[in-house]
Amino acid sequence: MMPVNPNEIVVSAIQITAVDGEKEATVGKILDLLDTAGQRGTQLCVLPELWTGLGFSDESVYRSIAEPIPGPVTHRLAEKAKKYGMYIAGSMYEEAGSDYYNTTPLITPEGRIAGKYRKTHLFDAPNRTDIPPGIMESKKVKAGDNLDVYETEVGKVGLSVCSDLRFPEIYREMALKGSEILVCASAFLSPRYDHWEFFLRARATENQCYVVASGQYGTEPKSGLSFVGRSMIVDPWGTVVATASDREECVTAHIDRAFIKEVKQRYPLMEQRLPELYPTLRGV
Repeated sequence: MMPVNPNEIVVSAIQITAVDGEKEATVGKILDLLDTAGQRGTQLCVLPELWTGLGFSDESVYRSIAEPIPGPVTHRLAEKAKKYGMYIAGSMYEEAGSDYYNTTPLITPEGRIAGKYRKTHLFDAPNRTDIPPGIMESKKVKAGDNLDVYETEVGKVGLSVCSDLRFPEIYREMALKGSEILVCASAFLSPRYDHWEFFLRARATENQCYVVASGQYGTEPKSGLSFVGRSMIVDPWGTVVATASDREECVTAHIDRAFIKEVKQRYPLMEQRLPELYPTLRGV
């Protein structure tokens, strides 16, 4: 029998079409796909952005979708995490007193919430004629204010959500904090597959980390908005090692943490940075 590679990790990304007003059915789809991920030996599973409901069909439906974290839905995720011994991350509307956030909790194999990331770079696009009737995420949720990196049994993990991808600074910050796996829960609007793949490969390559990204897929029938899907796992060399097809599914890949060290030895980019040349990036 071949020895087990201690650096090998099984990661999965789940994509679905979340439908406003059908929260229980949507949660059920995710729980079924978590069974698929768990049966494959997944150790880290990433869910899409706003996977309990997108909240785009009217201005207030997000309030009925939102719930506290921890809360009923995260308790159900925790049961799957404990059953299969895996970490689970994905974003949902969080109700926190009188405030709302787009929040990604990181659930541990013991069923605990190790921490949560509240989306920092909200998607505000009031003048986009191709997104009826324009989206102003800041009218619904408040922005978060931390970029924590979590020490886990599968390595150091940084969390992000969708439009964060357009801001390379936050991924560099997490990489400098030692992140080995960058998670992105997304509802990336279609037709922008070229942006989606480009950003994921760039974030992986420039930070020499794995990226595990899950997206909403298809057209949400209540709002008519469509999403790229194509959930993706990218290695530190910028190679796409797995991509979901055009359907609701779970995509899985085996990744090797030793490859992170190898890539950093080939090009010690972090050591070659010259922060004194980037003064405008500080405090601006």
